[in-house]
Amino acid sequence: MRFFIDAACGCSIGKVRINNEDNFFFDGKCLELDNQGLRNTACFSDIIKNGLCLAIFDGMGGENFGEVASFTAARHMQTVTRSLSDYFVSERRYLLKLTAQLNDAVVVAKKELCTDRCGSTMVALYFSSGYVYTCNIGDSRAYRLRDGEFLQLSVDHVEKRPEGERKKAPLTQHLGIDPEDMQIEPYIAKRRVSKGDVYLLCSDGLTDMLSNFEISDIMLTCEEPADCVQKLIQSALEHGGRDNITVIVCRVN
Repeated sequence: MRFFIDAACGCSIGKVRINNEDNFFFDGKCLELDNQGLRNTACFSDIIKNGLCLAIFDGMGGENFGEVASFTAARHMQTVTRSLSDYFVSERRYLLKLTAQLNDAVVVAKKELCTDRCGSTMVALYFSSGYVYTCNIGDSRAYRLRDGEFLQLSVDHVEKRPEGERKKAPLTQHLGIDPEDMQIEPYIAKRRVSKGDVYLLCSDGLTDMLSNFEISDIMLTCEEPADCVQKLIQSALEHGGRDNITVIVCRVN
């Protein structure tokens, strides 16, 4: 069976930050290092081909370190996805190698900046042979809407906090960890693709502003991915927009 995908991507600097530490990999493209997000929603429609990959990166570190980490990962993904596609490897091994190489690239960038405050989350969808693989490290999230059911596909890599504590929990995993200090362990899961599925990738600039119920309600009421992206970002801005907001929505037809 042939599946088609309609996808849209939006990126806003938000209402508080003066720089954009988010980046993405969408239709083979990413944002340049010095950017203020996307002025207009980016879209593409195509047959789902094996190896189709979409991803969001949320940089950490403050000053210019966060955007360097997310840009390094997104830019390097362009090269890695092309080189890895030359080999017959399982999807899981592909994603493990991909994440390891992105991590190495961010580690190199961190050493060049002479700082320990440089890292990035990653959440990705990888389509192959009628299946979609979720791969994430950090707390950027992936969701699926199917037949009215809204499900988080990713797993947050965060420290457990005492119940009732409001301070945001620190990450236990992210891109930019030196392999000599700790081995990164991305979460990878495989699920079958079905007609009508709607997938969402987002940075925590969305999920810190909107509850899962509010996100699912918007996705249920928006037919087109581009409309959904715009409504999600606008709602996050209306709720405070305290962080950069990056959203990718794709519908399977």
